[in-house]
Amino acid sequence: MARTRALDYEDRKKDILKAAAVLFARKGYSETLLEDIAEQCGMKKSSLYHYHRSKHAILHSLISWKIEDLAWKVEAAVEQEQSAEKKLRAFTQTLVSEYIRVPEEVTVLLTQMRYLNRPAMRSVIVIQERIINRAVILIQALRPDVEMTRKKVTALAMMYFGMTNWIHVWYKPSGSIKPADLSALIVDTFVNGVQNLPVEQLN
Repeated sequence: MARTRALDYEDRKKDILKAAAVLFARKGYSETLLEDIAEQCGMKKSSLYHYHRSKHAILHSLISWKIEDLAWKVEAAVEQEQSAEKKLRAFTQTLVSEYIRVPEEVTVLLTQMRYLNRPAMRSVIVIQERIINRAVILIQALRPDVEMTRKKVTALAMMYFGMTNWIHVWYKPSGSIKPADLSALIVDTFVNGVQNLPVEQLN
């Protein structure tokens, strides 16, 4: 007879992912043992297998969950706005808020994906492309006067993510710059740059 799942099964499963994120961010995936994750969760190693079949499965589930969560949040934020610039502001504020709120999870996304096997990596990239494509669309909309080449607008999107993706490394919540101010600074700098680029640099 199959084992019955507890009512808090999904909550416990996610708690394990969050605990693993802290360890993977601090020690790295390769240096973290299942025993470490179990201890962080206050459970026995054998109990982990009821929720995740392996350490790799934990990493895959963690990265998939976090990217899916980010994709859903940025899409919801963007859909509430009308103009291209306001959409980009909503997009940026959502990313910045999440990066500051859960820095360990973001660290794993940016530094530990290389440990995924090929099938897992492919599944993650599909979700990741949703966020990148959303940024590409928003950036193109900033310059309706020119049809940017895909290479140019993608390059701009990667430059944009270069401004946002690593703020959790250096940003201090106790400092004088608040998350909303940081988001505005990023958008103002990026938008002003894109809007002032000559047409010949965009096509």
